[in-house]
Amino acid sequence: RHDIVNILYIIRRLVETHLEVGKEERFQNLEQRSAHAENVLERIYAQAGRALEIARRLGCLLKSKGALRENRCPVSLGEAWGEALSILSKELSFEGVEVVERIPENFPHVGCEKSELVEIFYHLAHNALQAMQGKGKLVFRAQLAFSLQEEPYAVITFADTGPGIAEAELPYLFHPFFTTKPQEYGNGLGLYLTKALVARNRGKITVSSYPGAGTTFTLEFPVQK
Repeated sequence: RHDIVNILYIIRRLVETHLEVGKEERFQNLEQRSAHAENVLERIYAQAGRALEIARRLGCLLKSKGALRENRCPVSLGEAWGEALSILSKELSFEGVEVVERIPENFPHVGCEKSELVEIFYHLAHNALQAMQGKGKLVFRAQLAFSLQEEPYAVITFADTGPGIAEAELPYLFHPFFTTKPQEYGNGLGLYLTKALVARNRGKITVSSYPGAGTTFTLEFPVQK
C-alpha cells in the first residue's frame, strides 16, 4: 500500500546496505555474503510485487475512469477501520500518538466495497500519522446525517493534531502527483487514489485544515438500508 516511489527507495536502500557491508568487508566468508545477498533479493522481490500491484490498481482506476460500484455489500465501519489499523501497525509506530475511535453502537453499515473502504481508511490514517511525526491525536468519528430527501448517510471524519496544510495547497491535494511531503515519503498518488475509490463507492470527500491547528478529512457514504 505504499506508493511506488516509497517502494523504490526501500529497494535502493536494501541494495546500498548490502554493497556497503561488502565494501567494509564485514562478511566473515563467502557463505555469509551469499546468505545476506539471498535475503536482500527475497525482500526486493516482495517489494517489487507490491509495486506491481499498485501499478495494476492504478491502471484499473484510470481505465474505468472512476466507474461507480454496482454491487455493494453492507460493510461495518468498525471492521474496516480495524483492518486499516492492523495494516498500519505493521508499518508505523503508534507510540506517542493517541488514536480515538468514536463509532456509535449499532451504527448502520455503509454500502461499499470492503477492501476499497479499508484502502481509503488506510491512506487517510497513514497521512495523518506521518504528519504528526509520532506525537498527537487522531480521531476517527462516525455520525448520521440526512439529505433534503430525508435519506440517511454516514459522515466519517479523520481529524489529526498535526501541523496542518497551507490554504494555498488545499485545492491541489487530490491532484495526481501533488504532494506536500519530501520526495522519499510520497509522490502524490495516495490522496488521488483515495478520492477515486471514494467516488467509485458513491461517496464524497472534503478536507479542511489550518496551519498549526491540524487537518480534518470528511467522508460521506450512503448507508445500507
